[in-house]
Amino acid sequence: MSRLTQHLLLVLLGGVTLRVSLGEGYLAYVQAGFRPLLVAAGVVVLVVGLVGVLRARPGTDDGHPGPPVAWLLLAPVAVLLVVAPGPLGAWTAERQAAPVAAPRSDVPLGIGADDPGETYRTLTLSGYAIRTQQSDTAPLEGRDIRLVGFLSPREGGGWYLTRIRIACCAADASAVRVVLDGEVAGAADQWVEVVGRYAPSLPHPTEGYPEPALTPDVVTPVPAPADGYED
Repeated sequence: MSRLTQHLLLVLLGGVTLRVSLGEGYLAYVQAGFRPLLVAAGVVVLVVGLVGVLRARPGTDDGHPGPPVAWLLLAPVAVLLVVAPGPLGAWTAERQAAPVAAPRSDVPLGIGADDPGETYRTLTLSGYAIRTQQSDTAPLEGRDIRLVGFLSPREGGGWYLTRIRIACCAADASAVRVVLDGEVAGAADQWVEVVGRYAPSLPHPTEGYPEPALTPDVVTPVPAPADGYED
């Protein structure tokens, strides 16, 4: 690989980074707050590549090509150009799920008033899951709860309502799952809005740790959000 080719590769890489970060595609990889850093990185790489191309005039190449394996750098760029992967989903949730830690405080966490104009309270999956592990679940009992996530299969049958959480990027992803304790028609990775009632935690089918549960009353398919990760 000549120096000119290397610089052209940098131009391509910087351009693809800018293309992804200026749209919504970057949300499949990192949190929304990282967009400025991605844009800056794309600009720097693009400028470095362009400067290199302008300097690599005919006759100035040093004649020392890089190793053939360097062409593999084109692989991730080609993937992004041909097909942009979506956010992590049910397959990841099956492998990245972990027990929900119970709050250390003996004072139960409240859930606040119902949503404006509604008869239910919207919670994040992690917010609901944490509250189900309290010793006192009174704030949840008798309330209609609204959760939004995608369906992922539960071992032995049934469904979880699931969201993926990331601290900074998809590499550190972990799944938050709530058992839908009732009949639900759907498919893996289908996004739904669930309005239901608190149900006591259920034991994991094989490992036995308590899993948050919700008895669904209404399950409505919804479009997948641009940012599918939960904060």
